[in-house]
This record gives sequence, structure tokens and C-alpha cells, in this order.
Amino acid sequence: MMTAPALTVVIAVKGGQANLSAILDRLSDVDSRTVEVLFCTAGPASEALTSPGARHRVIEAEAAALVPHLWRDGLFAARSDRVALTTAQFVPPEDWIAGLLAADLDRWAGVGGPIENDAAVNTVRWAVYFLRYWKFAPPLPPGPVEEIAADNAVYDRREVIKHPDLLARGFWEPSFHARFRADGRGLGLDPRLLSLYRGHDSVGEFSRQRFAHGRTFGETRGRARTRANAVAYLLATPLVPPLLIGRIMSRAFRRRRLAVRFFQALPWLLVFVTAWSAGEAAGYLKAAFGARD
Repeated sequence: MMTAPALTVVIAVKGGQANLSAILDRLSDVDSRTVEVLFCTAGPASEALTSPGARHRVIEAEAAALVPHLWRDGLFAARSDRVALTTAQFVPPEDWIAGLLAADLDRWAGVGGPIENDAAVNTVRWAVYFLRYWKFAPPLPPGPVEEIAADNAVYDRREVIKHPDLLARGFWEPSFHARFRADGRGLGLDPRLLSLYRGHDSVGEFSRQRFAHGRTFGETRGRARTRANAVAYLLATPLVPPLLIGRIMSRAFRRRRLAVRFFQALPWLLVFVTAWSAGEAAGYLKAAFGARD
């Protein structure tokens, strides 16, 4: 009988193919008996992942699959109850695996780490970073937190699969985090789990992703409430861009090193926030006026 690994690492591949060689190189010394590596791809896997003798597994999904759908596929396929999630947009540091194995999942349902941006002066990449990961810019203290980024986190799989109604739609981490807290299982932050964001999304790709994620968020939130509530949320969506930009700017100004980057990235940040807001509005529209089960 095959012994279960101590850790499963699920890497969602939707974009970021340019990082695959660096990721594979970083994971090349991992003991496959202890650490299982799963690459879950949107569409057919690239040649980099299908070379003979590979010590990882590949799970292919339809090209339209979003990252939370790929994470769900990995969580279903994982052989370990300690499951780390990330994407091909990240290149982990050398001690990342050791940090994942040491993370305290007896105390927490999930443990996340700080996310640093690549040093490259790329305004689109900085805009994505501010939109998605600004809350997790280092330095951050260890301990309990309200949220972690699933892109750089490890979870107790047993806690995840307690919620099949959520998992059927994909691993959308805010919904799971809320359930964990309701069950008395919180989230922790471990500074040892620092990871490096090295995104390669184009403006069009990331805008489409933001719209799709915003639409899912809006529809899920709207359907959880009355149609009248969904209409109210729909009418409030014009307020989303200035509120998000204001929150991001406030945090960037508390970290002086981020302030200049914020202004450089602001034009693209406005594009991405508007795409999210439009998607959220589309979701509320469907929740308010579409058919319900």
C-alpha cells in the first residue's frame, strides 16, 4: 500500500507558463515520497510539464476553467491532508516547502504567508499586485488573521472537504475562510511562507479574469440574499472602484517604498478595478432577475 505524502502542493496553471521552468527547477530536489506536486492546468499541459520522467502529476481541465476550479481539482486529487495552493504566477523561495511542512495546521484551518512583488519595474504587474496582494506585503507579524491569500497558503484538507456545497463551485477562499471561522477554526499567518509574485498576465487577460471573478462573487453574494438586496448591491457597484482604490492607496502610503509604485500602476489599477466592478454588477443583475433554484 502506498504511503500518503506529508504534503501535496497544488499549482494552478492559467497563465504564467514563462515561470514553469523556474518552478520546476525550484522543486527538483523535493522528495516525491514526502511531497506530492500536482500541476492543474486550464487546457492542455505544456511540454514543460509532460517531459518523460517527471515526478509530478498533471491534471488537465477545460481552457475556460478559472484558478479556483483548478485548485478544487487539486484538492480532490490530493493524497495528503496538508495541501498547499499556489499558481504558476509565483516562484517559491528555497525554504518554502520546509515552511509549508512546519505550518501549524493543528491550530489553524489554513496558514498563509507574505507575498513580495518581483523587483521588475512593470506597471501592469504592480497593478495586479496592488489589487490582489497588497494586504500581504511584508513585513507581517505571525499570528491569527482574518484572511490569507490562497495563492500562498497551506490548508487542512479535512476542513475544506467538510463543505462540498462550496467546493462544487471551486475553491473561492473567502467563502471557505468564513466557514472556517464559523466552525471555530481560524486562519494564521507565518512569515516563513514568503513567496514571490512574478505575474505574466496581459492587460486583457487579467481584465477578463477580474470580470469573471467579480461576476462569480456578485452572483454568489446576491443569491445568498433577497432579490431586493441584490438590486441594492447592483445600484451600489459604482462605489466599488473609488472604495477599493482608496483602501489600496491608504496602505501603500503607510509603506513608503510602495507609494511611488502605486502612482506608476494607478492607470492599470483603475482598468482592473473597473473590470471587477462590471463583473460584480453582472453577477448581481443575474441574481436579482435570473431564475433561482
